[in-house]
Amino acid sequence: MKNTIYKIGFLLLAFTIVLSCESPEGETNYKDATATYEYPAGITLGSGIITNSSFQFTANIAGTGEGYYVAVEGGSDAPSNNDVFDGDASGLIASGSFDVTGSPATITVNDGLCDNTTYDIYVVHFTSDAFLSETTTLQSITTNDNGSIAGTYDTVTNGDLSGNFGGSVVDYEGVVTITDNGDGTFTFDDTTGGIYPDPNYYGSFGSPAVPFTFEIPCNEISGAFTSPFWNCCDDWIGFDGIINADGTISVHWESAFGEVMDVIYTKQTS
Repeated sequence: MKNTIYKIGFLLLAFTIVLSCESPEGETNYKDATATYEYPAGITLGSGIITNSSFQFTANIAGTGEGYYVAVEGGSDAPSNNDVFDGDASGLIASGSFDVTGSPATITVNDGLCDNTTYDIYVVHFTSDAFLSETTTLQSITTNDNGSIAGTYDTVTNGDLSGNFGGSVVDYEGVVTITDNGDGTFTFDDTTGGIYPDPNYYGSFGSPAVPFTFEIPCNEISGAFTSPFWNCCDDWIGFDGIINADGTISVHWESAFGEVMDVIYTKQTS
């Protein structure tokens, strides 16, 4: 019995010593850092270039730090400061950040946007310590109609020729006209940018231009179609393009013959 009492007493003493050796819980002195700042006048947002495929907006923010933005579908619920900072918002299209230097910053949003659609931009100002804008700042933008891509374009092509000719194409210049058919489709009068009808290439075999009509609901252009040489040689062309923020069109096309081409379309201004 006495031994049992000694054992219990020893265990209690050991437990007391262990508790006394544990580190004390750290004190929390956190204080909302925004309390140390005076909010600036605010953020001024303006719209810049707007196409059917992208838009630019300008954020004019005084001071330094970082700006955070989200682009959301028009009419979506307004995000909180934290939502914008985290890049997580209802109807999110795109998000990002930019340096605040005291000068206007121009940001481009290009993420599969469609024509005649409204997008809302929300921006907050942040430093390493806290938000410097009390609420998110809103700018609404409506992209343009795809009809703006109709017109005549100068094209510059670079790529590799098929085994029939060999070698490369470097800065080959051509002209392509795009026609708006009024039903959401657009006809390119030569998808090869002048390569196929050129006498130095397939034009020497009597090849005409290779037109094609594309459906272009947003800013991506895609199609696969046969060329004038389908009946003799099973030739086809695969065509992919995107309408850029500055209104140029970037195209990549390949043929069953072996051509692999990249083309930049720049609209003629007069």
